[in-house]
Amino acid sequence: MWLSSIAYYFFYPSFFIPVIFPGLIFILIALLFTIWAERKFAAKVQMRFGPFYASKRLGGFLQLVADMIKFAFSEIIVPREVNKTLFILGPILITGFSLVPISVIPISSIPQTGSILSPYYGVFHDTYSSLSLFSAVLTPYSLALAIALTSVVSVLVILTAWVTNNRFAMISGIREGYLSVSYDALITISIIGIALEFHSLDISKIVTAGIPGIIANPLAAIVFLIGMLMGSSRFPFDITEADSELVTGPYTEYSGLLFVMTMAGSYILNFAYSLIFADVFLGGWTPLTGFPGALLTVVKAMIVLLLSVFMRSVYGRYRIDQALRGSWKYVFPAALASVILGLVVGPWIR
Repeated sequence: MWLSSIAYYFFYPSFFIPVIFPGLIFILIALLFTIWAERKFAAKVQMRFGPFYASKRLGGFLQLVADMIKFAFSEIIVPREVNKTLFILGPILITGFSLVPISVIPISSIPQTGSILSPYYGVFHDTYSSLSLFSAVLTPYSLALAIALTSVVSVLVILTAWVTNNRFAMISGIREGYLSVSYDALITISIIGIALEFHSLDISKIVTAGIPGIIANPLAAIVFLIGMLMGSSRFPFDITEADSELVTGPYTEYSGLLFVMTMAGSYILNFAYSLIFADVFLGGWTPLTGFPGALLTVVKAMIVLLLSVFMRSVYGRYRIDQALRGSWKYVFPAALASVILGLVVGPWIR
């Protein structure tokens, strides 16, 4: 009896999703794998050679674990002329708000019987979509809320850059401000095109519409992908954190565990964007349900995430003026075209 009670509360979506899968614990493991894959992609494509200080048979994977432990136990140095409270809160808020969108993104539907998630069928039944959803928070506006929560991170990055009282960081903050205007507009407009096409801002209704968004509106998929690369500082839009020009950008003054959190923030945000992309444009959990459906959604998101980090291997970094000119001159018209396409195709999708 007590084992069934423990299992019930362990897999309870409001706890399991943000904390276990695909939440904090899974993300910590996926983060190490993603950074390792990013370095391996670059090494293979650009013919780089590096040392294997640990676990040569595993491709040096354990070296990342060693680096993480080293940073976690390194001294946290707080500059003398900063607001110490805001200085420490900056990385924590960036990491926290990068995780929050995952709570409103449904990753599977819950079957009435035959699944480990079936006990939650009635508890997490969404009357709007007529589905029971494996989601920490149920809302008929999950897509709009997820995008709104991701956009908060850019404000926190600018705040962190300002708090550090460092000139390199301030330049990075200004760059982030310029870029956020661009990618927020691109992502929002592409989502408007999808919402008009599927007649809903509910991710679950988009997933169960029967046609993936990348087929129904490929323009919106391309625009969203470019926007998410800009929003999570992936190449060729690694402009805010340009290490060759600005040390580590907004995080130049950070060390120890705080530096680890700032580094993790962009990867976690990228993963949140990837989950949205997997649901909206790649069909999410269909045709599966229950926990296998959740695994399928996360696998699709990981593929998108690996594609994002692969860009480092084949693209150089754009200048800030090149990124802004390209986003407004070329990608913005494509975003508007995706809205028109959504209006045209929308009546045919029920």
